[in-house]
Amino acid sequence: MKLVGFFLTILLASLSICQADSFLVFEENGKVGIKNQEGQVVLPASFEALGWSDGSFSVIGDVTGYRLNNHWGILNLKKKFITKAEYEQLTYASGEFIIARKKINPAQSKTGCLNLRGEIKIPFQYDGIDIHGLRAIVFTLNQAKYLYGLVDLENRSILPLQYKNIYPLGTLRFAVENTAGKIGLYGEDGRAITGFTIDSISQFHKSRAVIFQGLQQGLMDREGQTLLEPIYHSIKIIDEEMVAVRKPHDWLLLNQKNETQLKIFADKILPATNEKIIYSNGGKYGLLTHTLETFLPAQYDHLRPLTKDHYIVRKNGKSGVIRSDNSITIPLLYDSLVAEEPLLRAFKKTTGWSLVDIHHNIKTQKNYEWIGPICQQLYPVKNNGYWGALNDDSEEIIHCVFDSLQEISTDRLVVKFKNQYGIITAQENWLVAPQPYPLSLVNDSCYLQIQSQNKFLKKFTGEIIYFTDNKIEFNSDHWNEYLPDGTRKTIDYQGRILNRVEPPALDKLQEIFPEQEGMRGIKRDGKFGFIDSRGRLRIANRYDGIGTFHEGLAAIKLIGKWGFVNMQDQIVINPNFEAVTGFINGISIVRKSGKAGIIDSKGKILLSLEYDSIQHQYNNKLRLYKKGLVGLADQKGNILIEPRFDHLQELENGFVIIGREGKYGLISIAGLPAIPPIYDMLSYDASRNLYLAQKKSDWSELSIK
Repeated sequence: MKLVGFFLTILLASLSICQADSFLVFEENGKVGIKNQEGQVVLPASFEALGWSDGSFSVIGDVTGYRLNNHWGILNLKKKFITKAEYEQLTYASGEFIIARKKINPAQSKTGCLNLRGEIKIPFQYDGIDIHGLRAIVFTLNQAKYLYGLVDLENRSILPLQYKNIYPLGTLRFAVENTAGKIGLYGEDGRAITGFTIDSISQFHKSRAVIFQGLQQGLMDREGQTLLEPIYHSIKIIDEEMVAVRKPHDWLLLNQKNETQLKIFADKILPATNEKIIYSNGGKYGLLTHTLETFLPAQYDHLRPLTKDHYIVRKNGKSGVIRSDNSITIPLLYDSLVAEEPLLRAFKKTTGWSLVDIHHNIKTQKNYEWIGPICQQLYPVKNNGYWGALNDDSEEIIHCVFDSLQEISTDRLVVKFKNQYGIITAQENWLVAPQPYPLSLVNDSCYLQIQSQNKFLKKFTGEIIYFTDNKIEFNSDHWNEYLPDGTRKTIDYQGRILNRVEPPALDKLQEIFPEQEGMRGIKRDGKFGFIDSRGRLRIANRYDGIGTFHEGLAAIKLIGKWGFVNMQDQIVINPNFEAVTGFINGISIVRKSGKAGIIDSKGKILLSLEYDSIQHQYNNKLRLYKKGLVGLADQKGNILIEPRFDHLQELENGFVIIGREGKYGLISIAGLPAIPPIYDMLSYDASRNLYLAQKKSDWSELSIK
C-alpha cells in the first residue's frame, strides 16, 4: 500500500502541472481572478492574490490558494472556500499536501500541513516542515537551537525531535546529523543503517553516495556498506560498477640532492607567512609548521595572515580572527572583515560597519553605512547618506553632514557641502568657506581653485598667489609651469619665478626629445639630430631616426638600418641592423634577418644572431629565447644554459629552477642537474635552502562490483 500511495502522490503532482498551464491570473480594479484558456472567468477578480505565498501560481486538481485581508486560505475553482483566510503563509509541497503557517497565540506562529480538502494532516506545532515523498522533516526552536525529527504524513513520529539536522539523500534515505556534528544514514522507517561516523555525505547517485571523513572521500552504497575507504581527494561516480578516483597531491621538502626531507598530502601550499605556512586540502585551509607538520588542521574556507600570530578566517560565510592555536579572538560573526592598521573594519548585513580591535573590543560608538580604508589617520565614514570621518581612536571628529569627502591630508580635508566645495580642518573649522568651484590641496599654506580653464593658486587667507591656464606640476618646495612654446618656469609658493628654461632657438624645429647624457634629440625638416643642453647643434639632423645616448653612444637610422654614433658625430657602428637597443654594461641587443644577438661598443658580435629574442635580466644576465624555449647567458654573451626550457627561474644560491612541458626540476647555473624535472611545481625556501615540490595525483578508474 505504501508503494501505491507513493505513485499516487507522483500522479497528483503531474496533474497539478498540467492543470496550472490551463489557467491565467488576471487583474481588474486592483484585484485578481482566474480565467481559463478560452478567456472565460473561472474565479472573479475579488482577491488580493491567487496561488501561493511564495509568489508561485499553480492549480492542483481544482484547488489553489487565495489571499484576503493579507491572510491565505484554500478554495477550488467552483468558487467554494475550502478554508478561511487564516494563514500567514501557504505553499504547495507535493502530491496533495500544502504547508501552512498561522498564529497559535498572539505572540507565536507555528507550521502545519493540510491536504487539498483543508484537513490538518500534521498539526500546527512545528517551526518548519519539509515534505519528501511520504515523510516530513520537521523542526522546532528549542533554547536558540533548531531540533529536527522525522514524521509520516499522519504526524506519527519516526525519528524524535533531537537531531541537529536531517536532510534527504534521495528515495527512502535520510542523512541524520547528531549534536556532535556526525552523520548517520537512516531509512524512511527510522532504521539506523550506519552509526554516526560520517562527517558529510552526498546525494545517492546510481545507488552510491560519496562520504567524507575529515577532508578525504570514500564511497558507500544504500545499505551502508563501505565500497571505498575514505582515502581519496576526489571521487566521481561513472556508473554502478565504475568510479574515477584521485588521491591527494604529494608535497615534498627536498634538498639539492633530491633527497626527501618530509612528505605531506595537500591540494595547495602557499608561501611561508609569519611563523607558519598556509595550506589547503579539500578546499579548506589550515596551518603547517616550517617543517611541514600539521599545526592547525584544514577547516576554514579562507585563511590569511593578520599579525605574527593572528589570522583572519572565514567559515560558513562568516569571518573572524583566530590565533595560530585556533583560539578565537574575534568570533566568526561578520560578513566582511578587513585589516586596517591599527584596527579592523567589520561589517554585518544586519547592522552595518564598525571598527574593532584584534581582541574584539568594538571601538566605534555606532554602526555606519560604510567605513572606508584609513587615509592620513582618518577613516572616511558614511551615515544616512552623508559623509564624515573617524580618527584612529574611532571618534567621529568630523560629523556625517557632508555630500562627500573630496581629498584628505594630515589635518585638512576638501569637502563637498550642499553641492559646493570647501576646505576644513580636522577640528571641523572652515579654512575655505563653501564656494562653487572645485578645490585641491597643495600644501599647508595654499590650495588650488579650478575655475573654468584657469587655475588659481591661493593662500588660505584668500590671497591669490598665481593664476594660469597652462599645465602645472607641484613639488615639495616649488612648482613648474609649462608654456605652450616649450618654456618651463620654476616658481616658489610665494609666486616668485626661480628659473625659466627657454626652448632651443632653432629655426623650423619640429620636435625636441628628453635630455640624456647632456644631449637632446631633435627633429627638423623631417630629419633627426642632437643638440647639447645649451641648445647648440652638435650632431646634424641628417638621420631618419635616433635613440637616446647610453654609455656615450646613440642609435641612428639611415636608409632603413640602425647603427650607432658617438658625441663627436662619428659613426662608430655602421647601420647594418633592423633594430638595436641602447648600450647597457657595454652591450647592445641587435636584430638582423629577423634574429637577435648582442654586440659590444665596437660592433663586435659577442653572441651570434640566431635567437628569436634576447632580454636583459635585473642581475645583468641575458635571457635567450629560441623556438619557444628559454636559456641564459652572462653579460659578455657566454652561454650558461642553452634555450631548452619553457620555464627558467634563477635563484640567489647559484641554482636555477627549470621547467619543460609542465614538469619542474633544478640545475646549477652551469647547467648541471640537481633535481630531475619530474615535479608539477617547485619553489625555493631560501631561509632553509630547501625546495618545496608537488607531485599531482592523476585520476584513475576503479571497479566497485
